[in-house]
Amino acid sequence: MVRGLYIAGTGMLLQRRRMETITNNIANADTTAYKKEHFVSHSFDEVLTRRINDHNRFWPDSRVGPLNLGTQVDHLTIDFQMGNLEGTERPTDFALIGDGFFVVQTPQGERYTKTGHFYFDNEGYLIDGDGNYLLGANGPIYVGGFDFRVDTFGNVWTENGLSDTIRVVSFEDNTTLRRQGDNLYFATEAPMAAPNEYRIAQGFLESSNVDIGREMVDMLTMYRTYETNQRMITMIDETLGRAVNEIGRLR
Repeated sequence: MVRGLYIAGTGMLLQRRRMETITNNIANADTTAYKKEHFVSHSFDEVLTRRINDHNRFWPDSRVGPLNLGTQVDHLTIDFQMGNLEGTERPTDFALIGDGFFVVQTPQGERYTKTGHFYFDNEGYLIDGDGNYLLGANGPIYVGGFDFRVDTFGNVWTENGLSDTIRVVSFEDNTTLRRQGDNLYFATEAPMAAPNEYRIAQGFLESSNVDIGREMVDMLTMYRTYETNQRMITMIDETLGRAVNEIGRLR
């Protein structure tokens, strides 16, 4: 019975972590190209209950049966499903259509992003909101000013002709990507030599793929599950109290 307290307790802790994930998704519902997270959990490994020092058992096998020890956090998965496209009419905004990522140069090295919201620095290079350079085939992309265009293949055209090509990478398995913050990812494996098929739409941005309705339903489900575990703990506590104060009383 006491073990039931631990099982219900782990269930409550799990729902708390799930609430944190849902809250983070809702908070980023309006963040450009944000990818929602899914919370994955699993039960602790089942153990086999055994009778110890039981000299009265008739069978040599002391096994009683399997016992579950509650639930625990497994991992968070990122849903890279594409969001909707929104027109901005800004020439420095790009939407990446397909399974690919822009590459930016950060102080920690190259990082990958779906966010195509860029600006000009004082020298005419394209940078993101944190000052990281958007990389092309020849390094940071220089455009000079607003008089440029980007075709669907990522080629950057200025008044002097082809200037550079926006570098796009893809991965054999997107689960190797990890969030760094600010919608940037780093990879535990190198990108593929040849990226998957993609297109770039200038003057558009990809919206978040968070479904507010779905997240609210998940939040209500989580709340009910948390409440159920809480009631279980209350019931077990009351039962233990009665066992100690009433059943176990000496008369």
